[in-house]
Amino acid sequence: MEIVIRQANLSDLSEVSRLFNEYRMFYGQHSDLEACTCFIQERIRNNESLIFIAEWKEQRRETLAAATAIDEKERESAITTVGLVQIYPSFSSVSMGPIWIINDLYVDSYYRQQGIGRKLMQAVMKQAKEHQILRITLSTGLSNERAQALYTSEGYTQDLSFMYYECNV
Repeated sequence: MEIVIRQANLSDLSEVSRLFNEYRMFYGQHSDLEACTCFIQERIRNNESLIFIAEWKEQRRETLAAATAIDEKERESAITTVGLVQIYPSFSSVSMGPIWIINDLYVDSYYRQQGIGRKLMQAVMKQAKEHQILRITLSTGLSNERAQALYTSEGYTQDLSFMYYECNV
């Protein structure tokens, strides 16, 4: 097994939408794959978010010569999209520079506890450094202790300086 992290594009729309729908259901929302597809398509087309996906690639035992004989459909079935992270670019007025907000991190429940979320987080950090992003922010549910442990182990710290408020419109 090999995990490959890469930036998603419109050709990944169906798999990203499927995972995004599952992510929303994880947070208690009803399933709505059509709306998820429209939402993700708009984010990608309008360059409003960065989405990285984790692909699970099965190792094949065939020799290289035999592998070239595998038809394209079978080759595609050896790759499964198993996780995503969606980032919204923003800015810090005080720091006068770009920041990223990790809004969504999700790994298919079947593939959890295999380091995929960590690989996604590390890919985000690598890209942030390359793009000279000042900081990355995120939030998670108070009861999501697994996510909190991952974020802490990757160097994220809980903000103790500011209180955050929200108001539904």
